[in-house]
Amino acid sequence: MRKDVIFLNIEKTVLEGKDEEIFEFTALRIHDGQLPESCCFFVCQEQPYNPEAYSIILPQDSIGVLSLPEYRQKIRDFFDDAVLVSHCDASYLRILERALNAPFPNIAWDTTELARIFFPSLHHYQLPYLAEELRLSGEGELNIHPSEQKVHLIWKLFEACRNKGLGFDLSFFDQAQAFLAGWSGKSFFDDLRREIIRQFPDRRIQTDLVLSPSPEGLFAQSQNSDQKIPDSLKWISESFSEGGILEQSLPGYECRPGQTKMAQLIAEGFISAHHVVIEAGTGTGKSFAYLIPSLWFARKTGRKVVVATHTIPLQEQLQKKDIPMLAKVLPFSFRTSVLKGKGNYCCLKRWLSCLTNPQEIAGQDQKLAVLSTLVWLRETRTGDIQELSKVPGLMSIWPDLSADNELCNPGKCSKSGVCFLLRARKKAEEADVLIVNHSLLFSDLKTDYNVLPEYHHLVLDEAHQVYQTALQNLGSELCFEVLTRTLETIYRQSGANFYTTTKLRLESFRFTAPVVSWDIFAQRLDNIPELCLNVLTQGKELFQLLEAILGLERTFRFVSRHTSLSWWSPLLVQFENLIGRLKSLVAVMQSLTSVLNGEEADEVEELSYVINTHQRELQEIQDTLALAINIADPRQVTWLERSSRLYLKTSPLEVSDILKEKIFSRLDTVILTSATLSIANSFNHFLQDIGLPLTTKTAAVDSPFNFDAQMQFFVLNKGLNAVHSDEEKVDVLSELILNVAERMQGRTLVLFTAHKLLRETYADLKPRLTKLNIDTLAQGIQGERTTLLETFKRNPKSVLLGANSFWEGIDIPGETLSCVILVKLPFWPPSLPLIEARSEFLKAQGRDPFREFLLPEAVIRFKQGFGRLIRSKEDRGFVILLDDRVIGKYYGRYFLSSLPIRTHFRADDRQLFQKISDWKFRELM
Repeated sequence: MRKDVIFLNIEKTVLEGKDEEIFEFTALRIHDGQLPESCCFFVCQEQPYNPEAYSIILPQDSIGVLSLPEYRQKIRDFFDDAVLVSHCDASYLRILERALNAPFPNIAWDTTELARIFFPSLHHYQLPYLAEELRLSGEGELNIHPSEQKVHLIWKLFEACRNKGLGFDLSFFDQAQAFLAGWSGKSFFDDLRREIIRQFPDRRIQTDLVLSPSPEGLFAQSQNSDQKIPDSLKWISESFSEGGILEQSLPGYECRPGQTKMAQLIAEGFISAHHVVIEAGTGTGKSFAYLIPSLWFARKTGRKVVVATHTIPLQEQLQKKDIPMLAKVLPFSFRTSVLKGKGNYCCLKRWLSCLTNPQEIAGQDQKLAVLSTLVWLRETRTGDIQELSKVPGLMSIWPDLSADNELCNPGKCSKSGVCFLLRARKKAEEADVLIVNHSLLFSDLKTDYNVLPEYHHLVLDEAHQVYQTALQNLGSELCFEVLTRTLETIYRQSGANFYTTTKLRLESFRFTAPVVSWDIFAQRLDNIPELCLNVLTQGKELFQLLEAILGLERTFRFVSRHTSLSWWSPLLVQFENLIGRLKSLVAVMQSLTSVLNGEEADEVEELSYVINTHQRELQEIQDTLALAINIADPRQVTWLERSSRLYLKTSPLEVSDILKEKIFSRLDTVILTSATLSIANSFNHFLQDIGLPLTTKTAAVDSPFNFDAQMQFFVLNKGLNAVHSDEEKVDVLSELILNVAERMQGRTLVLFTAHKLLRETYADLKPRLTKLNIDTLAQGIQGERTTLLETFKRNPKSVLLGANSFWEGIDIPGETLSCVILVKLPFWPPSLPLIEARSEFLKAQGRDPFREFLLPEAVIRFKQGFGRLIRSKEDRGFVILLDDRVIGKYYGRYFLSSLPIRTHFRADDRQLFQKISDWKFRELM
């Protein structure tokens, strides 16, 4: 570095006897890698925005208290002609500038941004996490003053980013250059480039894609065809028994009768070709219980087994933990693979288009996300976005980088040799056990089995989600942004598109395939611009009308009585006009294909493929509109839903017949398992929902945990149900959480059923918990689920507020989570379009929607939320339910009898707090 670098940290702190805001400032000045000087002081702000009201308290009060203006020159001299480097401290740096009444002209770099770029696969970028993952801390820093430890970590993080950058060839910096303009970190990249040229003048410049070398062959796992696969079914149970291969090979493994029983039932299902439903309590070890029989059966018979999970964390656990463990244990080799939807994989052809058209990337966050991707592609072997940290800006550019593109034709792509999607599909074809998610499984059904390789044996884990996933994936949806993107790939006034590209290639086509009537083709092609603009104009009018109908609501369901309202006729006209204009465009596409029929030249075949793909996309939109307008069909529902944008959605109301036809009748064996499938010891609701006969083989495998000894379950008498106004609910709930969290020192998860109540509770609770030095984390406010969970695990002195997606799929063993508060019984709001429509459908058949639908769904979700607490034999703690309907209503017994405990306590808040205090005291004894 030509300049000195100052690493600094400014953060709020508390000094004894001081009530006003105190900011702790620490800085190190580095010259040629050495530390010639440092400074540390506290900035005390007595009155906002008045420079004369600031004072400095030096460490240990060695000099006493000085007014900040008296110290201004020394600080400015310390900063003179140096680069300022901080970690997410830009806002606090402004505070210091304001206090000094002097802006800093220095170049400033943020190690948060640098770490996101140079280490793009980390979960998040909080400094303690980075220090652990990158091993930045050293023993010599233990004696450093606490105020300087964080700054030393920033220094080391900066050096880690710089050292990694020094290993890149100059093509990296050439490709990055177009995305650096306007960013303060540009000078960091410029400095790195100069240093590489100086230190490594002979380093070659790579002109093509720079990717991680592929592992030898398609599989890291070898497979020996000469291996003898155990013949006897008895081998399965012996593997799990005392003295079996698992106990011999895995330290700490304990034989669990439930796991052995489950594995035996699954193996019998595979051999005898029948379906099996198994509820496996928490701690059963169900992944091993189905993986070992699946791997054994696949290798013994040569028949592929597909394992489908609902959540990504479970998929990751199988891929990165369980399967590598079994590869070392089992007496035979095997091949496994994970296949995900096209949208998960980076398309290298589209990536190159991004690099050559940087002007299409708008916004600083998006540009920095491109730089993160540039580094990641040099390291990834899968091209799977799940490896890539969800940095700001990434998800907005990913649709333009992913392989989820109807024009994608990997077999004929110039990058097919290194295509991530093609590689994943090839591995899927050759795998003995293929791991997918529920959504991809249903995409395969929807496309008549054109997504997954052929299989006849299926394991459905997290099977309690199958019905809802089927509803979501077998329905249709459309938003104006998707319509626009589809049309703009066909024609737009600027940028690459089908029409412009084809026009430019016409002369080449004439030369390659002179027998084709290219003049006729060109005449028909020239109809496309006007037709595309007509469709877009009509689509815009339709969605403007839909916006007006939705108003300020989040959802709006279309029903038959709406046909008599004043807006229905104009809406019907808009639908019919858009469908008509789409038909005209589809007809032109068909006419283009007819001109090309019979010509076998590669370029013409590729053109036909592109046209057919566009035609199929347009037809799907047309089909969605036709479904949506048919609101008289009692077996389906149409509604509007606003999230990040407005969606028009349709869904079937019953999927049992579809599942029966597409899955259970077609496959030899389907194993369905989850921790929550039965209700009051009965599987009937689940079996009827998914289309299986009541005679299907079922089993409940108890958890090995002693829930009555490990936890206490409290039902709060006169909880939130006794409170009527929303404002009172927030007050009561905040007060209760505050008292519990204070006694538990954080370590608490609060599960809500309504986002509105969650947000209001967070606003009221956060400042009160902050005074107790307890962090408050909230879904939808401070980041996505994975980031919140990682933050919670790293700081147990936290309270985490979560809604629907936090009721399941969360695994936080140990003392980090010691208390779960369930705000209400998790009934779905009856006004949700799907819930309302299905309830009406059941009622029309003379059935009771509450008993047959709403209650069973709530019990299953309740069991999931309850199960967040005890995840291992060492876990201890409380589950607190604030909804006393479980006691006062007749249906409460279904909730209580579905839990793995024999006793529960009913208490008011005073008794509850005393119980917690007594229990915590006993735990400490």
